Amino acid sequence: MSQSKSTSIFSPFQEELFRTLWIAAFISNVGTWMQNVGVSWVAATLTTSPLMISLIQTASSLPALFFSYPAGVISDQSDRRKLLMALQVFLFVVVMLLSLFTEMHLLGIHMLIFFTFLIGLGAAFTTPIWQAITPEVITPARLKEAIALNGVNFNLARAVGPALGGIILTLGGIQSIFVFNAVSFLFLIGGLYRWKNAVSTVKSIEFRKTAIAGLQAANRSKPFRHLLIRTISFTAFVSILFAFLPQLSKYEWKQTSGQYTWLWVSLGIGALVGSYLYGIGNRYLKATQLIFFSCELVAICLFLLSLTANFYLLLGILFITGIGWINATSMMNVLAQQYSPTELKGRFLAINVTVFQGSIALSSLGWGYLSELVTTLTVLKIAAIGMAIGCGMLLFFPLEEAEAVSGESVACVDPLVQFHLQ
Repeated sequence: MSQSKSTSIFSPFQEELFRTLWIAAFISNVGTWMQNVGVSWVAATLTTSPLMISLIQTASSLPALFFSYPAGVISDQSDRRKLLMALQVFLFVVVMLLSLFTEMHLLGIHMLIFFTFLIGLGAAFTTPIWQAITPEVITPARLKEAIALNGVNFNLARAVGPALGGIILTLGGIQSIFVFNAVSFLFLIGGLYRWKNAVSTVKSIEFRKTAIAGLQAANRSKPFRHLLIRTISFTAFVSILFAFLPQLSKYEWKQTSGQYTWLWVSLGIGALVGSYLYGIGNRYLKATQLIFFSCELVAICLFLLSLTANFYLLLGILFITGIGWINATSMMNVLAQQYSPTELKGRFLAINVTVFQGSIALSSLGWGYLSELVTTLTVLKIAAIGMAIGCGMLLFFPLEEAEAVSGESVACVDPLVQFHLQ
């Protein structure tokens, strides 16, 4: 019986702390997805330029390129709970200001991009710290299940958020979505307040030395380097979908805001189903194989999206896209956790987030520029072919089926690890 419990994907819910934070994070994620969909559609109504619309995705992801790693360094030396609470307060204030500017009819495309950047800044600091606390709020035997449930959380919110956001957008306008999202951060603050963890006992060490040590350790890890290459090869191409979906929906497929909402819902439901299929695929396929098949599936779907404007076919294609997307990213996230030494976890995961989000930000900008030269549908075909070729070539760089890397193997370059081992 105990073994059954330990291997059940729902077993982490038996632990009150994890359950509380999971529910709070779900409410916050719903608010975030509501806002993502609302902002994207509003951007498409404020401008017809594919480049300006793609800048919304770039503004959201670009902060991670510059600030995720510093956040990881800070999280390895600080009380992560207090950091996360402060970040949620920051995000609450930013979104409330965005709501105020909307009420005052001061929201143009440039102001929208600016506020999106500020929200992305808060997310850039939050994401690596949030990933790093997962082992702290769950027993080690349930860590894999907890990571999987975090993926379910995100993708369930991706299904619920756009649907709820579409209803609120129709009935109350974009300002109502902003207010809901702001309030959702308060739930996360409340969940974190209930987590009475011990204050970090790590000694205060020079920031620059600690940051360099983390980069050196990551560079020494061959599995981690291969994982980052795999991440870039996937996100650089799949980013076109998230950057251009509002543009495609409104101008290429001639859809309403309600239909656009259902595209996101279909993608989210596909990801939710994919979370279940991930457990099956993980039992029968190696990490390299699972990521390869998932990437190729997404590549095929991207190409198919460029060939049809039929609403129901698009729903089906995006559903399958969601399955491939979540399987690829879930395996990459699990491997990032496994390849990260305990004492370096914040920095390793921050590097992973930096590469992931930075790739999305820069490639979205590139796709935006390219779409000014050729049609958006042509760019979609180019991205699909590029992903298919790129992911296929990476079969020559297999990923190791590894458990967590030992801190001792990188202790010589990391003062934090040296402190723990002395």
